Amino acid sequence: MIVARLNREKLQLLSESRLKEATVLLENQCWTGAYYMTGLAVECALKAYLARAVQLHDFPDKAFIVRAYTHKVRELVQLDAALWEQLQNDLKTDLRLKSNWYTVFDWNDENRYEVVEELQARSLFLAASEQIYGVLEWIRRRW
Repeated sequence: MIVARLNREKLQLLSESRLKEATVLLENQCWTGAYYMTGLAVECALKAYLARAVQLHDFPDKAFIVRAYTHKVRELVQLDAALWEQLQNDLKTDLRLKSNWYTVFDWNDENRYEVVEELQARSLFLAASEQIYGVLEWIRRRW
């Protein structure tokens, strides 16, 4: 039997863990690490949502799986047409949520090779973790 390396529950756990790690890094002024871990928290949350599309005993669509291996947040959201449409509708009516999503859309996993300044790290962390309007909260309500 082939066992999946990742599943929805593990991705949810990883998302929460990466956010906690980002918090510790922010508290210790490790801006680049905090920025990177915050982005990974969002990426894992979206992949947890997308894991719902793969049903037990179904052979998943190859194109979907290949596209799901991206680190680009916008592309992950767009993989599910209903989620993308819901996000577009929510962004039309909520400017704070829109600002947070656009901050998160700018995250790039390649920044792990760059030096990230405090403002950029804190902005991403707040956009992802804000209680009501944060990107992670929006995703959690759907995963």
